[in-house]
Amino acid sequence: MTLLVTRVATAEEQKIAFALRYKVFIDEFNFDGNLEVEESDAHNTTWHFLGKDVEQNKYVAAARALLDPPSRTAMISRVVLLPEYRGKGYGVALMASIENHIAKVADVFTLSALRDKKGFYERCGYQCVNDEVYLVQGAEQCKML
Repeated sequence: MTLLVTRVATAEEQKIAFALRYKVFIDEFNFDGNLEVEESDAHNTTWHFLGKDVEQNKYVAAARALLDPPSRTAMISRVVLLPEYRGKGYGVALMASIENHIAKVADVFTLSALRDKKGFYERCGYQCVNDEVYLVQGAEQCKML
């Protein structure tokens, strides 16, 4: 398994990233499709990423990082991996690669994790900042650093 993670560079790649997000968040998790693409997706301080299974030549993962250059922080969000690729190391590889990409412009990485994905993010080195749980589209989440 080799996951090649690159920053989205073209409109076609952006469409692929959005399609992966829709497949996971709308089709699988039943989130509201009208809320999936946000205004922040178009900001120049938002970096989008795609993960490609090199052996299969197939895009299987996507994510974005919302950068705040003055504070050198980045919020990693909209992390998706197709179901058939989970549990095989792709997710950890995706997160590590994103962190490497954004380390040039950010020192602090945060994310808002679905509670049932908390264990995955802990394996990637993140911890909930407190015991607060909040709802986003009816799904329990916690802030992690």
